[in-house]
Amino acid sequence: MKLVWSDEFNEPELDKKRWNITNAAGVKIVDGQLSMEITPGSKPAFWRGSKLDTKGKYAVTYAYVEASIQFLQTSGHGCGFDVENDDKKNPAAGLGFENGGRNSVRPSFWIVDADRKRAMRPIENPVPKDDTYSKKFHKYAFWWTPSDYRWYVDGRLVQTLRLPPAPKPMHIGFDHNRLPEAGYLKEFPNPSKGPEPMRVDWVKVYQ
Repeated sequence: MKLVWSDEFNEPELDKKRWNITNAAGVKIVDGQLSMEITPGSKPAFWRGSKLDTKGKYAVTYAYVEASIQFLQTSGHGCGFDVENDDKKNPAAGLGFENGGRNSVRPSFWIVDADRKRAMRPIENPVPKDDTYSKKFHKYAFWWTPSDYRWYVDGRLVQTLRLPPAPKPMHIGFDHNRLPEAGYLKEFPNPSKGPEPMRVDWVKVYQ
């Protein structure tokens, strides 16, 4: 396959022609990496999540999409990496990796068929039970073809669903906490700062 699209996050700021940003205060470029943080919310002790995606700006059909990510160590909140169709109308689908704290990364999947949305979440956690795992960057990838969906971790196939993929382009997304506002800062180790950010070194698309 050939590289057809990428972002190494080497510029001082995100390219808004390529990315949509939710909660700009929490989405930054730090030392050549995407940093996705949480910020104070509208109520005392509450925080806001952040999100980045290419919806309406870039999407691709039948491709291998890979990102180098350092997920979170702190539990009690989550973040993710995903690809999904711009609309959620039949036929539509989305693949993801969901992180919920140290050494907790799971493949996720949703599909809309017969005009109903259903989720299928594999039980197995594809990352090792190693206290150093979440302190490092790892490669997470999706590959979908006309016959199946696949999830990879560090180049290793960890999940396959043999379903005909929705024949629509998919956009790319990253998020730190999937709700617009939730959680109490007092639940985290440093209440004045909240949890550590999710970091992304690069994202690449191959066809």
